[in-house]
Amino acid sequence: MPMKMKQIQAFIMVSSEGNLTVAARKLGITQSGLSRLLAGLESDLDAILFERHKHGVSLSALGSAFLPHALTLINTERKARQELDLLNGSGKGVVRVGCVSSFLSSHFIERVNDFHQAYPDVHIKIVDRIDSELFKLLLIHDIDIAICGPLPPDEKVLTRGKINFQDSIHIISRSGHPLQKREHLSLQELNAYGWIMPPMDSTPMKILAEVYQTNKMPPPEPVIECSSSSAIKSLICNSDLLTSMPAPIYQLEAESGLIKPLAIENTVFVRDFYIYSHFGVLTGASQTFIQFLKA
Repeated sequence: MPMKMKQIQAFIMVSSEGNLTVAARKLGITQSGLSRLLAGLESDLDAILFERHKHGVSLSALGSAFLPHALTLINTERKARQELDLLNGSGKGVVRVGCVSSFLSSHFIERVNDFHQAYPDVHIKIVDRIDSELFKLLLIHDIDIAICGPLPPDEKVLTRGKINFQDSIHIISRSGHPLQKREHLSLQELNAYGWIMPPMDSTPMKILAEVYQTNKMPPPEPVIECSSSSAIKSLICNSDLLTSMPAPIYQLEAESGLIKPLAIENTVFVRDFYIYSHFGVLTGASQTFIQFLKA
């Protein structure tokens, strides 16, 4: 018997909540009804998806393996419904695109506006994430297109081409930072100050680690980890903390004299940008959007 979407929805809700009672309430069904959906799914798949214990339930090894496929199925159905709803309302399709912050801070917004002027009936959804999160969103079809630096090779992610954009990643501080008064800085001199950084799997953190490893030094441990570029910039402007950040993200603060890169040789990294998509069929609107960006 083929799987039903209600079974998939039930599986995802229970995997998220870890509790049948809570999951049933959020789905608006009885707990016995939820148990029947899960039992039917496990029977269809011939697999035990959950381990039961006194505190609730948790995914089994097979359940963990099935979860990304379930998320892809749900996202694909949701996108199909949105696409049809939009077309029924005289729209011309949906583009779901994810970008890193530095690209959103650049000429991309102008390109989006140009695209909107050329194709006013296309609905555009944009999310701002770090590279590694965009990669995960492509794998589960939560976005159709990602625009970012190089991603790891994967048969489920397609490279659609390189685009005419680069950014540079710098070690920065507030303009009045004591280190800004020094010339010919060394990495060792930075050890006296704390760091605020994005998550460990973000490109600025990886680049910083490579810079330190090249100089045979352990990378700094951030005293604050923060996923918000705005929050990082605010703390940089109001403290002696340091960070590593793509130039387009702090461009306005640099032009206002609030933030400056530190003068350290061989610590600037230039990053190329690419367009990626998930494996599978793209909507006509998404294909048009890709060609528009590459033009």
